Amino acid sequence: MAINTEINNIEKEDTDVRLLREMGYTQELYRGFSPLMSFAFCFTAVNVLASISIGLTYSLTTGGSGVTFWSWIIGSVFTILVGLSLAEICSVYPSAGSVYHWAGQLTSAKHAPLASFICGWFNFIGNTAGDAAFSSGFATMVNAAIVLNGGDSLSTGVQVAIGIGITFVWSVQNALRIDQQGWLNNLAAFFQISSTIAIVIVLFVMAPQRAAASDVFTSTYNGTGFPIGYVYCISILSTLFSFAGYEAGAHLAEETRGAGRAAPKGIVGTCICSALVGVAYILALLFAIPDVETFVTNNSGDNAPPSLVVATYQIAAPGAAAMALTILLIINLYFAGMSSITVTSRIGFAMSRDGVFPLSKYLRWIYKRTQTPLANIVLIFFVDSLLLLLQLASTTAFTDILSIATFGFQVSYLMPIFLRCTVARKTFVLGEFNLGRFGVPIAVIASIWLTITSIIMFFPAQYPVTKDNMNYTVVIAGGVLILAATYWFISARHWFVGPKRVDADSTPLPPAYVASEDNTTKDMSSEVATSRV
Repeated sequence: MAINTEINNIEKEDTDVRLLREMGYTQELYRGFSPLMSFAFCFTAVNVLASISIGLTYSLTTGGSGVTFWSWIIGSVFTILVGLSLAEICSVYPSAGSVYHWAGQLTSAKHAPLASFICGWFNFIGNTAGDAAFSSGFATMVNAAIVLNGGDSLSTGVQVAIGIGITFVWSVQNALRIDQQGWLNNLAAFFQISSTIAIVIVLFVMAPQRAAASDVFTSTYNGTGFPIGYVYCISILSTLFSFAGYEAGAHLAEETRGAGRAAPKGIVGTCICSALVGVAYILALLFAIPDVETFVTNNSGDNAPPSLVVATYQIAAPGAAAMALTILLIINLYFAGMSSITVTSRIGFAMSRDGVFPLSKYLRWIYKRTQTPLANIVLIFFVDSLLLLLQLASTTAFTDILSIATFGFQVSYLMPIFLRCTVARKTFVLGEFNLGRFGVPIAVIASIWLTITSIIMFFPAQYPVTKDNMNYTVVIAGGVLILAATYWFISARHWFVGPKRVDADSTPLPPAYVASEDNTTKDMSSEVATSRV
């Protein structure tokens, strides 16, 4: 039995290596991820328990209970549709570049360099800002635990230092070989599910008072100063950030065995499981708060607690129980940040490998002993530290970091999906995981959703808008993109050819079906096999 398993793994690895070679790349990273590890990694990188917790303050003050709940439900449905579209593309092109690589494959050869260049930069921005959000959230929860234990609240500078410190720890940990880190992600996924169950049970059982169902599902709270209709739109930020990064398994496709099937399943499984875990956690939090308006008012001002989620734990389970729940949350944030750095380093490596960044020949360096992209990990630590330092200059910097992360992810998801249902509609080759005739309709719906929500990320969250509370997403993201555009026009456009392409005459191995003009599928297995003899 063990021999058969080993043979199957070797065959999968041979197929994976051959597919990667057909996409124009050699196997450089260590392929030590199993399908279970791929799902666990995706699930840990998203970590809705941690993401919802660090975004709860924004959710409650920007819409209240009813808006928070329905934003999650609506956001979950559309996120699953987006995840299905990304999974279908991932099955055909399982590479570390993920959306960056797909954008270059799904458009014409003439436009591939620019499409992948733009998509890669947006995804890299989203990932680095996501890292910084987890680092900042970790520091905030550590501060909340100190206050909960009777200590004084830490200054912003100290919290920034904690954020940079934990980012350094995550960076060092990412120097491990991927299979060694994979078991940590398995542990993290199990810990996330078990701790979520524990927190949900404690909140439901121990809360001395519960909100009425009508309040949870229909009540609103507007702490923005904008009309309530506007609030309904901007409240989606917290939900979208909580899901951001569900394509994480695709970034590790070159390190996953049987990637053409395992990575897409990891994406879809993460979206569905995260939606279910998230709705349970949100309901537990909202039912534990009898009156959101009173709760927010009592926890606002100079003496406000560092985190509204910890304040919720405290009213539901005072004393040691609240501290225990906070510690569980801190551990989840630790695992989430660790996985987030891994994802960012892989998209950075893929872009460096193709020469997207200045000094790419140095940034693509692989540490041979562990086969990890160590130079990119150092770059990411530096960029994340700069983002964390923004909190010293603005009181709304954390919300801006959430917006930057979400905006970067949304646009980078939009580009390959839009190209799949337009330019590549008739030529897209279906892989082992495919949606059949539903692929194009789902891609169209996903594209519309991503376009609308990407625009919303630029909207301010407080009125009147001042220099202290304005949404700096457009400034920061725009600044980075101006630098990227300058680099493109001055240098990159003259030599950058984008990721290596799979031409029509070199169909990748795993796909057994090709989309016809009426969007039905035709079995091409025998033809592919014949063409390879």
